[in-house]
Order: sequence, then C-alpha cells, then structure tokens
Amino acid sequence: MKKLIIISIMFIVGCAPKYQVVQELDKNMYHLYNVKDGAVVILTEDSLIINKYYKLSQIEMLNKK
Repeated sequence: MKKLIIISIMFIVGCAPKYQVVQELDKNMYHLYNVKDGAVVILTEDSLIINKYYKLSQIEMLNKK
C-alpha cells in the first residue's frame, strides 16, 4: 500500500505539461508548443534551447501575470 501511495504522488508531481521550444522570435522571446494546450509565446531572461522540452514552471517568465 505504501508503494502505491509513493508511485501515485510521483505520477501527480511529474504530470505537468512540457512545452517544446519551436523558435526564438526575438531576443528573450520564444515560441513554445504543447500538443494538448497549443502554442505559447513567452518573454524570459533564460536562454532556452530550440527543440528542448521545458515545464513552464521551470522558466522564469517576464510577461507572467
């Protein structure tokens, strides 16, 4: 039972959607895409790598409201 609870918690924590960096639109502006949620454009001071997947919570966004 204890293993089931641990596995369930790991599954819930690891289920945040990941976005693929499609292109850099401008300096610090990136176009990201997720199959389920669609496209997102973000501003960040982080350097993102094209074709790499990121969780939005990992990226420090400048345009976050």
